[in-house]
Parts: sequence; structure tokens; C-alpha cells
Amino acid sequence: MATNTQIEDFATAPGETLLDSIEALGMSQVDLATRTGLDKKTINLIIKGTEPITHKTALALEKVLRVPAHFWLNLEANYREHLARQEEAKRLAEYANWARTFPYPAMVKNNFIAAATKAEEKAMHLLRYFGVATPQQWQSCYAEMHLELSYRKSPHVTEKLAGISSWLRQGELLANQAETAEFDAKRFQAALVEMRTFTTESVTDFYPKMQELCANAGVIYQLVPELPGLGVSGVMRWFQKRPMIQQSLLFKTNDHFWFTFFHEAKHVLQQRKKSIFLEGEQADHADAAREQEANRFAAELLIPSAEFERFVAKTPCFTPEVVCRFAESVGIHPGIVSGRLLREGYLTYPEPAAKFRTKFCWK
Repeated sequence: MATNTQIEDFATAPGETLLDSIEALGMSQVDLATRTGLDKKTINLIIKGTEPITHKTALALEKVLRVPAHFWLNLEANYREHLARQEEAKRLAEYANWARTFPYPAMVKNNFIAAATKAEEKAMHLLRYFGVATPQQWQSCYAEMHLELSYRKSPHVTEKLAGISSWLRQGELLANQAETAEFDAKRFQAALVEMRTFTTESVTDFYPKMQELCANAGVIYQLVPELPGLGVSGVMRWFQKRPMIQQSLLFKTNDHFWFTFFHEAKHVLQQRKKSIFLEGEQADHADAAREQEANRFAAELLIPSAEFERFVAKTPCFTPEVVCRFAESVGIHPGIVSGRLLREGYLTYPEPAAKFRTKFCWK
């Protein structure tokens, strides 16, 4: 019997089976070489497991041993795949440190990825999650991505590529399942006016309607649970030739949520497919200008400046009743009015009217 040719019970080397077959027939390796027309050295190397069984060899064995060619080819394929997986296991061990940089427990909690305990297993799941073969390919796909994106983030949180790419990838995977029309800027602009009316509804009520309106205008819209330590509440980028807005519920309250959405919506209308804006010291003047334009657009769409200025000019005290009446007059949730009053210093957090801001949470 040949030795050292069986890796595991389920991955028997073809050479071992071949040797068993010819011995059962009382045939030597030389006899097999003579009958198949193959070189004796080739037969010996196949039996040792160092030479693969080719299609030509399998057909020759089929004639001589009366065992179908596909049997030998399947045996060979399974064996070579097993050897490759053994090599892959060694490489995955080398990827363990890379895998440890990801917020794996949070990704599991949010159903981004399957649970795993060993770093090697996590590395395998991460490669499949990102759709790449090695960490080097992940680096090529995602290392510079954050420089090409427009997103709002907390100014005091350090950006971490592993976490950001994990969050972005979840948006990509969801987007792959989405069907959208061709992008139509006018249709999207009209949809934004309708979506403004959703501010008085719950997330579970307005989210599917927002997705549908966006999709009909050729915009992908996804809500993706936030990951710890990123400080990212929204991003707009072009994906598969469509603009995509991806949001988290980072800040929880409805005033932040809606401002972020309409901010990113303006970036869609700006139609900048790369390097739109990265908030921070590296932003150039052109990007900063587009960011300010997006801020003005969001603020104006939610509460027109003329209406807001008249409101604050004639209101000596911002009681809950006064805030509610104004919110109703402009067709917006009172929490969004409270949020703007807080940002512009007309309200403080302990005041009763500041309590109108509604918290969103993942169900």
C-alpha cells in the first residue's frame, strides 16, 4: 500500500485508490503503464500523489480498469481541493491579526456576519463578507474608499477603516438586492418634498415608503445599524451606477436623522461620483463649499428660513405649545423645530420644549 497519500478520510489521494485497484487485479505498475501507454514514471508519481490525473489519463484508466473516467477526475478534484484548503488554512492563520482589527462581535450582533470564535475562522468569514480573496485585495478595494465618500461624522471620533469598510459593505450587500430605476434628478427632487411629510411617522412606517420613492427615482436607500466607535451617521456614494444613501441611527433623534438624510440627498443632486467630501482637515475648498450647500439645503427643506426667522422674531418664550403650533403650521415634527432651536441657541436641553425630539431605535 502507498503511504502518505491520504490527507483525511474524506480526501483520499487518487493514487491510493489506483494502487488498490491494480493490486486487486494482480497488476503491477509496469503492467498498467504498458496497457495505458503512459510512462512508468508518470504512473509512479500518480500513485505517490505528486502527479495529477489528467482527463487523458482518466480516459486511459477507464479503458484498462473499467472504472469511469469521471470517477478518477472527481477523486482528483476533491483531493486537490482538499490540499488547497489545507494551504488556505495556513494562510488564514497568517490573517488572524488582520481579522482582529474588525468589530466582529458588533458585526455578529447586527447580523452582518456569522459568529466565530477562532481568529482564523473570523478571517475566512470576513474575506467572504467583503468578497475578496486576501487582506491585500480588501486593502485595494477599501483603503482609499473613505477618501472618495461624502459622509457626516462626529468630529471627535477617529475614523477606523476596518469598521467603516464593514459598515459600508453591509450597505453594498443590501444594495445588491435592491431594484431601482434609472437615476432621475427631477423625480428625486420631487420625492424629497413628499418624504418631508414622513417626519411625523415612525421609522417602521416611513422607511419602506422612502425606499420605494428613492428606488423609483433611481436612488438606492439603505438603513444600516451603526458599528461602535465610527461616528458615521450617513454616506452618499455612487454604487453600480446609481447614487446610494446609507444611514445609521447614530444620533438616535429624529432631528439629526432627517437633517442627515436631506444633507446626503443634496449630494445626490450634486451628482459628484467621486471624492465628494470628507469632513475634516483634508477637505479642500470646493468640497467644503458643497458640504455647506448640502447643510443649507437640508435646513431649508425641513424649515424654510423665512418662516423660522419670523417665528423666532415674534416669539418671546418657546413653550411646548408654541413650538407645536409652529411645527404644525409648517408641516413638520415638533422635534425637528426643537432641534433647530437648540442648535441656534434659542433653547437649552433642560427646557420642556427640547423634549419633543423623538428617539429612533432598531427593532
